[in-house]
Parts: sequence; structure tokens; C-alpha cells
Amino acid sequence: MSSMKARLAQIGLVAAAIGVAAATPAGAAAPAATPGSTAFGLTATGPVSVPPLPLAQSAAATVTRSLARVNPDKLVDVGVLNVKASRGFASSEVAKLKVPSAGLFAEAVTAKCEAGRGTSHIVNALVAGKRLAVSPPPNTTVPFHVDGLGDGAVVLNKQERLPDGRLRVTALSATVPLGGGKAQTLAVSSATCGAPAHAVKPVKPVKPVKPVKPHAPKAAAPKPKPVQGDLPVTG
Repeated sequence: MSSMKARLAQIGLVAAAIGVAAATPAGAAAPAATPGSTAFGLTATGPVSVPPLPLAQSAAATVTRSLARVNPDKLVDVGVLNVKASRGFASSEVAKLKVPSAGLFAEAVTAKCEAGRGTSHIVNALVAGKRLAVSPPPNTTVPFHVDGLGDGAVVLNKQERLPDGRLRVTALSATVPLGGGKAQTLAVSSATCGAPAHAVKPVKPVKPVKPVKPHAPKAAAPKPKPVQGDLPVTG
């Protein structure tokens, strides 16, 4: 019985190998992966490092990720993070953002990227006592100062075109001063999706111009010769 199972296993392996060979012709290169969509709620670099959380990536089917709360080293406190990614679409929603050292607070921070176009919305947000716009234009920079720590800046609706053509939209990107020349960077609600496919109109072929036949130069008319003679006089 054991020998029969071993034989069936060998047959299965051979069949699988044949299937792979049929799917990939000899000498053919594997198809290149299509850049997909990506979304995350929060990431940080600096003295405190936070990888993209939560992270959703997809080039086809819809992928969703959620996280209840993020509070790394009490630098930033986020209540709820929801992200989604699919073909040509990505979105991120972050609720109850708090960065106490910078006086940065927001009830909701969202970013959406669809067909290569991005939008951001920031609800009830403040930084160092300054009110932030709800739907700011792309790459709106708001500088601020924190006494005893230094200068910082917030970039709203940050939009970047990646080398592969995709668009990355980050609803809120902040540089937070920590004092002593140190700073912490934060990215909140980021969505990346593919650029729209623009149809290229076919160029109509130009009709060849018929060559113009050269005309033979006309011969010059002969000069008139005077005729000598006597005219009769009447009277």
C-alpha cells in the first residue's frame, strides 16, 4: 500500500512539472509584476521608527487592513486606522490623531487615490494653535514653532509622482521638533495608486504630395521688323 502511495506521489509531481512547463515556454521570461496600489495609516522615521501600519497592498482584488490603536513611545497617539487597496485604487482613514509635543491634533485624516488622482481631507485639525484646512490644495505647507523645541512644518495633501508613474498621496506629513536640533517625521494616511491610462489617438498618415511637373520655358516672341514703304497722300 505504501509503494502505491509513493507511486501516486511521483505521478503527481511529474504532472505538476508538465503543467509548469506548459505554462512557461522554454526560454520565455516571466512577466513583469504590475505596480499595484498601496495604503497605510501611519509611519514614522527619526528617533522613533514606526513601519507603515497597517499596510495594504494589491494589484487586483481588494485588500483591507484595520488597527485599533497605535501609540509608539507616546510620541503620537492614533485611535483607529483603516486602509484599503485594489487595482487602481487606495484609501486610508485615521481617526483621533494626537501629537502632544507639537500641539498637533485631528479628529480625522483621510487620503484617497483613484485612477492616478488623489484627494485628502482633514477634519477639526490644529497644529501649535493654527487651524488646518479641511480640503487643502496639493502640497500645502504650514510652518509652526514650539517653544523650547524649535521649528517644524506640516505638509497637507502631499502628492508625489513616483518613478514608475504611480501617484502617492499623503494627507498629513509632519516634521516635529524634539529639541537639540533633533526632529521626528510622521506620515499620516497615505494612499498610492496607478496613473490613468491615456488613450493615444492614432496619427493619420500624411498623403504624399504629387510632384509638380516642371513647365518648359516659353520662347521669347520675335521682335517686330519695321516695314518700309510710301503711304499715298490724299488731298
